[in-house]
Amino acid sequence: MSAVIESQRVVAIKGIRNLRDVGGYPTTDGRVTRWRTVWRSGVLHGLDAAAQEAVLGLGLKTVIDLRDRLELEYKPNVFGASAALSYRWVPFKDPARPDDSVDDGDVTTVYQRALAVRGKRMVAVVRELVEPMALPALVHCAAGKDRTGLLVAVLLAALRVPSKTIVDDYVLSRTCLGQEYLDESRALVAQRGRLWEEVASMFDTPPVRMRLALDYLEDRWRGAERYLLDHGLAVHELDALREALTTSV
Repeated sequence: MSAVIESQRVVAIKGIRNLRDVGGYPTTDGRVTRWRTVWRSGVLHGLDAAAQEAVLGLGLKTVIDLRDRLELEYKPNVFGASAALSYRWVPFKDPARPDDSVDDGDVTTVYQRALAVRGKRMVAVVRELVEPMALPALVHCAAGKDRTGLLVAVLLAALRVPSKTIVDDYVLSRTCLGQEYLDESRALVAQRGRLWEEVASMFDTPPVRMRLALDYLEDRWRGAERYLLDHGLAVHELDALREALTTSV
């Protein structure tokens, strides 16, 4: 990813981490993802009035929050009651299945486990994106790297963005979150009585984790398009997604 393109993609606004545009990615069918149409980021609870105005200045019409209820209660979204845009809570984890967890076991394969059980939740997000007047939209979770990262990966794959590009977009969270995020995470881990060395990989975005997820998507469902369709997305909704999120070169 060139420095010029990355400077267009990554936006610095005080109080929000990992904020970036997923536009400008070429697809295998000769199109490109639209700039300033879908954004991704970390949590939005820390935005002061000026920062909120800066975020709204991106042209947003929708914010989609993937966090669970406890996270939402602990760090309320500043746009939760905003009249300036539509706030949509679409938890990545099904609230009707509170004991449904994918976090146990090998962290390298956590995304495969998420793909296996979160398909309908991803379809729910896609449906929000293809609603009339929904775009531009911002999708976020806590750090903007795991739930948001996997959701964006499925979106980009469904738009026929090459796997290498999807992996590069995922790994960019390392740079965007930076050392401050790692320092805060290390302190939180210590407070909970854990050793950093045992859990450090949870706070990273190694390329192998996303490569394995994309391979699993291809091996089990023959790709993201079939994955979304098998979990309830209609063909016309998939077509609408492509039309809304990509443009001809």
